[in-house]
Amino acid sequence: MKTIERIAILCAVLLPLFSCRETPVDPVDPVPEGPQPETRTLTFVLPDFTVGEGGEVPAAVKTAWKAGDQIVVHGEYAKDQVIVTLAAGDISGDGKSATVTVEGLYPYQREDCSSTLYASYPASLADNLKHCFFYSKFSTTGQQIMAACNSGDTFQFQNICGILSMSVEGDLAGYTISTPKKDALGYEFLQVKITDSEQLYRQYVGNPLLQLDGTVEGGEILVFLPEGTTFPGGFVIKFKEGDDYTRIFKYTQPVEIVRGGIVDLGDITGEIEHYDNPFSKDVKDLDTVGNANSYIITEPGSYKFKAVYGNESTNYLQDVDDAVILWETWNDNSEVTPGSVLAHASFAEDFIILRTPATLHPGNALVAAKDASGKILWSWHIWIPATPVVTANFGGIMGVDLMDRNLGALVAAEATSAEVSPTSYGMMYQWGRKDPFTAAGTFKGSSPATYAGVPEEMAPGQISLEESIANPRLLGHLNNNDWCLVPDNEFWADADKTIYDPCPPGYRVPKKNTANPFWSADLSAQAGWGVDLTAGWLKVGSPDASVFPIAGYRDDYSVNGLSKVGVRTLYWTSQASDDAKGPGADLRSDRSYTFGSAPKARLGSVRCTVE
Repeated sequence: MKTIERIAILCAVLLPLFSCRETPVDPVDPVPEGPQPETRTLTFVLPDFTVGEGGEVPAAVKTAWKAGDQIVVHGEYAKDQVIVTLAAGDISGDGKSATVTVEGLYPYQREDCSSTLYASYPASLADNLKHCFFYSKFSTTGQQIMAACNSGDTFQFQNICGILSMSVEGDLAGYTISTPKKDALGYEFLQVKITDSEQLYRQYVGNPLLQLDGTVEGGEILVFLPEGTTFPGGFVIKFKEGDDYTRIFKYTQPVEIVRGGIVDLGDITGEIEHYDNPFSKDVKDLDTVGNANSYIITEPGSYKFKAVYGNESTNYLQDVDDAVILWETWNDNSEVTPGSVLAHASFAEDFIILRTPATLHPGNALVAAKDASGKILWSWHIWIPATPVVTANFGGIMGVDLMDRNLGALVAAEATSAEVSPTSYGMMYQWGRKDPFTAAGTFKGSSPATYAGVPEEMAPGQISLEESIANPRLLGHLNNNDWCLVPDNEFWADADKTIYDPCPPGYRVPKKNTANPFWSADLSAQAGWGVDLTAGWLKVGSPDASVFPIAGYRDDYSVNGLSKVGVRTLYWTSQASDDAKGPGADLRSDRSYTFGSAPKARLGSVRCTVE
């Protein structure tokens, strides 16, 4: 009985289950999981550009939609974004708006704004993050980019950039724009935030772009620049003819870019100049073995070196606007023809570029880098000798190899009965200064060699280091003392070649070492000694002797003229004696040929030794 009852109860329980499977019922849709895609008819409206009085919007600027234009529309996630491709039938008659039905939209709901969809143009530059929220991220700037949020089913696009516009005539193809101060022209990426309650047109940016490349289309140049871009010092555009940059346009006025605005410079053709391209294969490097304050040129052609402070090869000058030739000399009393030693100097891409005449004329020149106001930032001595400069040991007279001539000498003096040429005297230097001044222009003369260019100036007293750099033709002086207001015994130094050392790459001002013959207490007692006051030379060293012209000096109380030419000569060392004097070989036929010291304001010779 109990068993029958149990079976009956089990059947009673199971029967309804089997009955339910057999009884038909109305189907019920499954409960949806998460938000569902929407299909909406959206309208995209282009923004306007603002131009100055009398200006026009350039033809290349997008002011009307075209068939094939692609727009990205998204909500919260990049995976749900939709690329909308416009067809001709979607676009209004004036091209300002386009209306299209879009499927697969996932609106993003936020409490802090009512906009739920966001758009970017062009789609090719959209680079939204996985979680894009209400941002539009672009993969670069430098092109016309726009973003929008929806107001209902309408998107009013906003310009993200402003435009720098100009026109040119002629066969110019590509160009590169940059600024002297290396201002940012754009970014590797640009993310903006545009909602109905907040607009940030530069929310996040990548690394700055310091130059932008473009092409000249129909004679027009359009440079799209992000909101807030400013060029306080103007900008520079280099133009290509074929594959090489050959022309340059320099705009020196400040520029400020406003989003959606157009700065139109008009036709700049008449202001485009020849460009000295430092990267041309025809431009030779002068600083392949190092940077310095002087360089030797031995063949005609075009040359370059980095615009750095002395031998500090990574310490570039800032705010350089151009380079100029300050003065030239032939190292004698001839009337110097301007442009005969150097034909041209310019600045580009952190390089000083030089060009010699087709036929070299031996001589020396000084080239300076200037800022836009004309202030000299640094200067370099260019040395074009008439005969090759030879480096040798000369019996170890200075402990290391040395040049066969004075710094700046066009020829080496020879130990013969003939009078030495004044072109063997070389340049003269105040102790610790990098910039040269001329020696005597005639044999045993008292007047400096002639020059063409900026004249020398004699200050009424001492000058500052800054004044000496900004005016390399200014001679400060104080009787029996320094040229510099604030003494510095490290302008030249024994330890390392300094920023003010005047010798070419690979050479330096000699170190002080009285154990070496040339710096001894009595030079006349050394091997190979000889002197000819009639011919104006002395020599020392064995088995090969080095010959030194008796070039005199410019005195500390009369720096504009020569003293004791043919009687005495002064050769500097790199170590200072004290705040007033520097040690050197003060060679005096009227007294002795000995190592001594002289006031730093005096101008003496330098015989460069290898570093």
